Amino acid sequence: MICPNCARKYERGNICPHCKLDTKLYVAALRQSNDLYNKGLAQAKVFNLSSAIETLERSVIINKSNIHARNLLGLIQYEVGYVGDALKNWVISWQLQRNDNPAKKYIDTVQKNARVLERLDDAVNIYNQALNDLWQSSEDIAIIKLKQAIELNPKFIDALNLLTLCYIMRKDRPKAMQTAEQVLEIDGSNTTALSYYGEMNPTYRNNASKRNARKRAIASKEPPSTAYNRQVTLHERSPVNFHLAEILSFVVGAACMFGALYILVFPQLDRNNAQQVEYAESRLAQVQQAYNSLSTERERELAEAETNILQLEGAIQELSDSYDTLTRTFNIFAAFDLLQEGRLREAADVLGNIDTAGLAPDVAERANYIRDIVYPQLTQTYYNEGVAANNAHDFERALADFERALYFAERGDPNMFGEVMYFLAWVHSQEAIGNRDMAIHYFERLFEEFPDHPRIPPARQRFDYITS
Repeated sequence: MICPNCARKYERGNICPHCKLDTKLYVAALRQSNDLYNKGLAQAKVFNLSSAIETLERSVIINKSNIHARNLLGLIQYEVGYVGDALKNWVISWQLQRNDNPAKKYIDTVQKNARVLERLDDAVNIYNQALNDLWQSSEDIAIIKLKQAIELNPKFIDALNLLTLCYIMRKDRPKAMQTAEQVLEIDGSNTTALSYYGEMNPTYRNNASKRNARKRAIASKEPPSTAYNRQVTLHERSPVNFHLAEILSFVVGAACMFGALYILVFPQLDRNNAQQVEYAESRLAQVQQAYNSLSTERERELAEAETNILQLEGAIQELSDSYDTLTRTFNIFAAFDLLQEGRLREAADVLGNIDTAGLAPDVAERANYIRDIVYPQLTQTYYNEGVAANNAHDFERALADFERALYFAERGDPNMFGEVMYFLAWVHSQEAIGNRDMAIHYFERLFEEFPDHPRIPPARQRFDYITS
């Protein structure tokens, strides 16, 4: 467990042994976030992508640092065409944890496959234009653009749903059902597609067995019903017998009908055809103009997306730096409070190796004040305990005490540094410890850094003994 207050690890319990913070609610929040992640993962495995997105968004709201939930949320969003949202979640995840985080691989993969990203971006731009055309009651142009967007990104759920709506508006029921089913194959819990499908097939909403039959039909790639594909066989046709008089009457009637059509109907048909050709040419010009504007808009929106990503990365880095500064400041004040209470060892543990760079001058000065007071006293305390343990031949205890004394002497009491180094080398040279290499290392440092130290004669004698 890592304490959210002092960021230090501890093994068990709800109370942090270092800063005494009660982490019970924090642990409960982490557990709930992880449960929601597991639920979202299970939903994603059965292609309930809309439900999975909603569940994973709740998970990261509870615990913004749940990188597993963020990474999975980004993958699902990328799968259904929300590339911008996916990149945002991956960038945040990578900023939270830069080591062993697959989010970096996802970002690199998207950035390296520039053509794929360009196709997805084109699909979004064309979808937005189709949406605008639909608002202007240009369903035909909207359908053309939506088909182009789906061709660029076959799993673009929003484009598929909008295409379904266009078909419903045109009362093209078979095509609308086909696109709705295409969405449900990708995302079985998509409420928009389910609503459209139920609108076109009322029995689907009220009959669970038929709903399951439709799912099985989609899974097996067979149509859910053959009612709309029924063909008449030869055996179902009624036999027809023509007689000669009937044939002549039919020929004369057909000739009269053709004459009436030639005189009255064909001229009107020519005028209608001319109007239709003019209308088709006008629509073609509109479509051509829309296509010409795609390239410029695509480049502009791609540049805006890259700018937004850079701004987001900068904002995340700024928040991370602010959090680091706040954490270091809090630990320094906590160590100062422990110093005031006379709890020197705990004050030193909380202060640790905090870097004062970038902190306010008064905060950095307080950290230096703590070290100036605490380190010399702890050096002397651990030195005395180490000497006592050495005299009692408790060399393992003495070794631990002298190592702590050396740490504090090196950072706050240079006068004791040589003395502690001598005893640390002495303990390492004992047969009970048997670390000859470390003993030689500390003896050589003592000879080099403190040649005039009063402990040099016995140190030299011991050195010669263990190296002979």
